[in-house]
Amino acid sequence: AELIDAIHHAAGEVDGLILNAGALTHTSWAIADAIAGVELPTVEVHLSNPAAREPFRHTSMLAAVVVGSIAGFGGLSYELAVVALAEILQQRATASP
Repeated sequence: AELIDAIHHAAGEVDGLILNAGALTHTSWAIADAIAGVELPTVEVHLSNPAAREPFRHTSMLAAVVVGSIAGFGGLSYELAVVALAEILQQRATASP
């Protein structure tokens, strides 16, 4: 519930989100709904590579509502997510009239 509240509170406060939902990535439609509801570009981050882990981790409930996912690079995943989100925001800013 706290994560969902934080996503909702982000609307109007930030330009985008970087989110590591951990195991909730594979089980929480509520987090996906919250991301969709705030309409902020969101990058999904995983320290490990879910595709190389247990089969239940191969499906992300968030995939349809995030702009992209970065996985498997340990702590570097967060840095890559910042770079990706900054580029996405820059592209959107230049595309806007």
